[in-house]
Formats: sequence, structure tokens, C-alpha cells
Amino acid sequence: ISRAHKEIEEGNYQAALEELLDLADDVESRPYEYAVTMQSIGYVYISQEKWELAAQYMERAIQQKALPEQPEKQAIYTLAQIYATLGEYQKTITLMTDWFKTAENPPADAYIIVANAYAATDRYGEAYPYVQQAISKAEKPREDWYKLALGIQFELKKFPESAQTLETMVAHWPDNQMYWKQLSGVYIEIGQDAKALAAMATAYERGLIDKSEDLLNLARLYMLNDVPFQAGKILQSTLEQGKVEATQKNYELLSQAWVQAREYPRGIEALNKAAAMAEDGELFVRAAQLEMSIANWDGAVAAARKAVEKGGLDSKKTGQAWLLLGTAAAEQKEFDTAINAFNKARGYPETRQTASQWLSFVQTEQQVTSLN
Repeated sequence: ISRAHKEIEEGNYQAALEELLDLADDVESRPYEYAVTMQSIGYVYISQEKWELAAQYMERAIQQKALPEQPEKQAIYTLAQIYATLGEYQKTITLMTDWFKTAENPPADAYIIVANAYAATDRYGEAYPYVQQAISKAEKPREDWYKLALGIQFELKKFPESAQTLETMVAHWPDNQMYWKQLSGVYIEIGQDAKALAAMATAYERGLIDKSEDLLNLARLYMLNDVPFQAGKILQSTLEQGKVEATQKNYELLSQAWVQAREYPRGIEALNKAAAMAEDGELFVRAAQLEMSIANWDGAVAAARKAVEKGGLDSKKTGQAWLLLGTAAAEQKEFDTAINAFNKARGYPETRQTASQWLSFVQTEQQVTSLN
């Protein structure tokens, strides 16, 4: 046995195996010696990662029921690990359940073996106490154990607990982008939007957020938490840098951020870019409305014209576009343009009455102005 173990330490597995197999034939009638030999052969196969053969010989060693208490416990523990490696999770659970009954102060690793086995068979409720125990007994944080705990918590929909787990994970492994994103998502799930923003903002400041969808989510979180100016700044810079794709939808989001921040010229500029990409003129109608709100009559006229020219509008939106054009032109005392626009707007049921009232007013104004 000693010679064989020396061969194992030196990596001479075949020599060790031949020695032990010869020995097994000699001691087969003596349970203790035979059990120790079987156990040693099992270690040879473990060293070679031949797990099925390792399991067979460890089983034979335990079946002799001749090993002293502590070596037998160690053999059972080793066999449970081999079963886990082979994907024989129920065998792992059965062995470890019995092992725990007599184990004194079990190590954290023992609990994680059972937690992994239960999780691998989708028995997350049974896995959870074991992974909790493992983490509590661990001398230092183990990232893979926390990942297992988090996965189990997600499966069990224990979102407040998963938030606590992720808080620990970002504290110990702060450069992992995924943990910050997951933490933000969990905060949203439990209705803590401010914390969700804080998590994503921290990740952004650490240089961990650089993908388009993540940057867009960060901007949306700023808007959700009534910080639209910061959303606008991030979107503006990342669109210019090409980190966020210059699409109609993304420019619409940028426009919303600037408008919420009362940065109307910036909002209108972004909306005009989105409108230029749109299939119809509806966004130009919205741009014209915004121009009207800040009394930029030239801008309103230009946007309304683009809305009509681009087309694709329903009756109501077309009427609104002509009405806006007419109103902005009237404000500039461009009466002929206004009259023409209001006459167009009268052709649509939704704007007929308002357009008629404006038309009457503008015609009167034009007459007064010409008399003066």
C-alpha cells in the first residue's frame, strides 16, 4: 500500500495499479486489508479522472464495512463527490444525507456538494438551505457559491434575498458587469427604482456599461427617476460616439429626455432627426407642436411643411399639420400662407371648425393691416 501511494504521488499510475491489483488478489479474504486496497485503487482512478472506475472501487471499499469510522466517512464523502462528477446526483444526495447524520462540524464544502446536487435536479427549495449554510460557514467568500445561491434564489423568485446576495457580490467582485446589471434588474423587480438607477450609474462610472441596450436602459432609469437631463447627456454623447445606434427610436428617446428636462431646442433637434428617419410625417407634427410651445414660428412652419410633404398621415394628423402651419404663419403675419393653410385644414373633419375660426380671424387681420 505504501509503495503504491508513493507511485501515485509520483504520477506512476499504471505501476501503482498493477501493485494494488496484485495485492487485492492476496487479501481478498481479509475485509479490512481488502477495503483499504479497493480504496487505494479508487484513488488511482481519481488521479486519472477515470470517474466510473473510481466509483466502482470506492463502492467495494465501503461495502466491506471494515474500515475504521473516520476513513469510512472519508471514503463515503469521496464517493459522493465522484457521483456528483458523474451526474449521479440522487446517489450523491443519498450518501451525503447519511454522512451528515454522524458528521461533526461538517465543512462548508460538504453543504455545497448537496446544494449543487439538488440544484442540478431542479429541487431548488431543498438546495437553498444547504447553499446558505455553505456560505455562512465559508472562511472567505466564494464567487461560484454566491452564483449558485443567486441562481437558486432566482428560480424560487426570492427577489429581496437575491438583491442582498448581489449586493455582497458587487462588493467583493465590483468589476463584474453582469452582477451590477442583475442587481439593477432585481431592484426594479422589487420596486426600488432609485436603487436600480444607483446600481447602473455606479457600473457606468466604473466603465462597465458600454453596450447599446445597457446605455439605453440607464437613460430610461434616469428618466424614470426624474433625472432627465442626465439621461439626455448620456444619450447625446453615446449617440455621437456611435455606442448607441442612431435609429429613429433612439432619437425619439433622446428627444423625450431633453423635453422632460425642459431643454426644448435640444429636444426638437433630436425629434427632427427621428422624424427624418420615419416612414410618415407624424413626428414632424410633434416637432411643429414643440416649436409652437417655445414660439419659434419659423421652426413650426418648417416642421409642419415637412409633415405634409412626407405624408402618410391620417386625416386628423394632416389637418393638425395644416392648422399648425397656419397658426405659426399667422403669428408672423404671413397672411397669405396662413389663409392657404387654414383652407387646407378646413378640408378635414377634425380640424374644420378650428380652421374656420382662424381663417376668419386672419382674414380680418389682413384687412386691418392693409388699411393701415
